[in-house]
Amino acid sequence: MFWMFRWINEDRHTMLRQTMVKTRRLGMRGPAYMFSARSASLSLTEERFLDAAVYGNIPVVRKMLEELPELNVNCVDYMGQNALQLAVANEHLEVTELLLNKDNLARIGDALLLAISKGYIRIVEAILSHRAFADTQRLVNSPGQAETQDDFFSYDEDGTRFSHDITPIILASHCHEYEVVHILLRKDARIERPHDHLCKCGTCSYHQKHDSFSHSRSRINAYKGLASPAYMSLSSKDPVMAALELSNELAVLANIEKEFKKDYKKLSVQCEDFVVGLLDLCRNTEEVEAILNGDVDENYEPRGSFIRLKLAIKYELKKFIAHPNCQQQLMSIWYENLSGLRQQTNVVKFLIVLGVAVGLPVLALLYWVAPTSKVSLHCFYL
Repeated sequence: MFWMFRWINEDRHTMLRQTMVKTRRLGMRGPAYMFSARSASLSLTEERFLDAAVYGNIPVVRKMLEELPELNVNCVDYMGQNALQLAVANEHLEVTELLLNKDNLARIGDALLLAISKGYIRIVEAILSHRAFADTQRLVNSPGQAETQDDFFSYDEDGTRFSHDITPIILASHCHEYEVVHILLRKDARIERPHDHLCKCGTCSYHQKHDSFSHSRSRINAYKGLASPAYMSLSSKDPVMAALELSNELAVLANIEKEFKKDYKKLSVQCEDFVVGLLDLCRNTEEVEAILNGDVDENYEPRGSFIRLKLAIKYELKKFIAHPNCQQQLMSIWYENLSGLRQQTNVVKFLIVLGVAVGLPVLALLYWVAPTSKVSLHCFYL
């Protein structure tokens, strides 16, 4: 047993030593190695073309695209970015539109994600109008779900700058881009709700076995998109109910997946803050009742049933329950038929409650004998 542990430790030291030697050799090449490797593969024409895309030189880009049919529009610079990505990163809308007219343009998906992350609405609209998005599945699939044989996303050694589980609508929700989320929702893009944490389906089992960390991060990214105020307010018919239920679900996950407890707890609080923010925006009693009651059917649920408030109490959402607008509504209903009692001192209130408690048998008998009398109704409201 001793020799086995010794052999394992020696093997670990050997691997660590080889890694350090490899890293040292790469470091000896210096920073110029990265630049020279890229620059050597570019012609002078391609370098001029990429520079024009970076600086938004529209005449030069247009002339080169029209007069040089052999020009490789997908050539990349030393950072691995093509002309489309460079034009989007520098917010050159006209150059982006010129490039989108070319056939066989690569990395359109990366350019869309880049435009969303920077909040360039007009560029996002221009890219989404490209014929590549005629297939709406492009908006649903993440870089990891897309086919690797196409060039919609980058799959070289540099890779895309975004996580492989990020879809356009998830990224827009993370960035709280309401306009972009609205545009994507109109194109039927949705965030798929993660499976249950104990799900044993083929997909979950494969990802859990292949890369459990990436699987967990993809679940958090999806929940982060679902918990975004931009997504909840635009995608749900009942944002308040959706936020309350999602807040509870995330609180439960925080206690189950303890390694990511901080992330899930933060998202749960974010959902609760969204509903609290809606209460802050209320201007009158009717709007407060709309949030607390929801879409109440008068044939089944009476006014003042406070379905969502009861749900918040069940989920222990204290910030929502203790909100001043919520408490004011409850107090107004509590003293609805006894408006004068609210202005009395605590001593008077105590004596009234004590008197009602002592005389409760007599009041109950009176109500049983004459339930419709004025005295009985007054005692009933007490």
